[in-house]
Amino acid sequence: MNIASLTTQTPVRPAASKPMKEVDFSYNPQDQVVLDPGTTRVKVGDDLSNGKIQLVGGLQPNLEGSYVYDRHDARFHGANAFAAVAKTQALFEEAYGQPIAWATGKPQLEVHADNGNVLNAFYSRDDGGLFFFHSTDPVTQRVVHGADSGEVTGHECGHAILDAIRPGYMSSWSGDAGGFHESFGDVVAMLVSLQDPRVLDKVAEQTGGDMKKPNMAAALGEELGITINHTAGKNATGGDYTRNAINHFTWKKPSSLPHTAPPEQLSTEPHSWSRLWTGAVYDVFSDMVQQNLAGQPNVAAAISQAANELLGMYGRLMKMAPKGSFTYKQMAAAFIQSDLELNQGKRAGQLSKAFAARKILEPKEFRADSSAPENSRTQSVFLSNDATHNFGVFAGARVETDVSDRFPQAAEDLKDRLAVLVAAGEIKYTEPGQKLTQQDLIKSNGAPYTGVVRWFDGEMTIERVKILS
Repeated sequence: MNIASLTTQTPVRPAASKPMKEVDFSYNPQDQVVLDPGTTRVKVGDDLSNGKIQLVGGLQPNLEGSYVYDRHDARFHGANAFAAVAKTQALFEEAYGQPIAWATGKPQLEVHADNGNVLNAFYSRDDGGLFFFHSTDPVTQRVVHGADSGEVTGHECGHAILDAIRPGYMSSWSGDAGGFHESFGDVVAMLVSLQDPRVLDKVAEQTGGDMKKPNMAAALGEELGITINHTAGKNATGGDYTRNAINHFTWKKPSSLPHTAPPEQLSTEPHSWSRLWTGAVYDVFSDMVQQNLAGQPNVAAAISQAANELLGMYGRLMKMAPKGSFTYKQMAAAFIQSDLELNQGKRAGQLSKAFAARKILEPKEFRADSSAPENSRTQSVFLSNDATHNFGVFAGARVETDVSDRFPQAAEDLKDRLAVLVAAGEIKYTEPGQKLTQQDLIKSNGAPYTGVVRWFDGEMTIERVKILS
């Protein structure tokens, strides 16, 4: 699959209308190490498409005509991945209140259930879909498939959803935009997981309604996280998960943080930095559950009600969120404003309190006027060596980012961010005329590069890589 520089995209054409019916699919909203697979019903056509999601390669149905398989059947991976992605897309569209058009330029988002041996999963805009892989756990010798986890598949679908609604974020070099993208995937995956009655019952049992107690909903991607730790030979993620919404991180000036750090510390690497935003949102969720319990004693129902409400809050947020680069402070202000204007301010106080406790906002600080229309524009800088920056082979490159009229970003901040990424080896250098494949944009550790050099009429530019894991 070739990832070339973006060209003008042709208009999106709706997928041809085909008969669809509800069919049973294998489905695990969680991970197999914490929950056995079950089933769910998905409206789908014979081509394994619901008009918005397409399973690449298709599946042979079982004798009953459904797509339910034993977990050891190779077809399970595709069935679970398709079902989980389709549910995530449908539930967020309902919360958002309108259909979304994929940023890939295609009417359908492709789902590749097993694309090879890599310890990762990712969304690629230029390749038009979600890519899941397998890897062998060196300790258990178990072959782990990312497609088997409803949380991993939901997270990657979250990237695609956010890219559809706010494509400018994938052109942004802002660490906060990257962190929010990762957090968005985590939060959406968690909330979709909590639509499942078995997950609700188990989380209710684990917490008794105190959501600050360890639970399977707060811990994302347990099986993948365990395999990452076994492969690294140490606790690289913080526990038996990839990330955990239960944390106590508070905002620190990004320039004071390293690009990478042990899991108990924040860094500016997007997956690490995302935990700050996720933790603040999870605090609000925990408070909502407690309030719901005051009105009725059923713990699972209280959690379900809070999860559904928070999903709706995220749908409203995306109607008012910044369109270009932003800081967590600006996104927090937009979240509060979306609740004030679109939800009668029902949760504005809780949002304000949570973001203040995390030091993202000052107490009672938020933007109170969103009446002016927001437009995004392109900002360019040229990377030049000076007393504080050494860009090495990247000196002289032009870098562009989308910025918002409401939320301007200083050019010097952009140079500072690029200097960090260059030093961390996050920019892929290429020669003029060099052909690139998807694999070229993936580092040896399985993670995508953040940026890549492109050449236009002899001018070196650095573009954001449109792949997120």
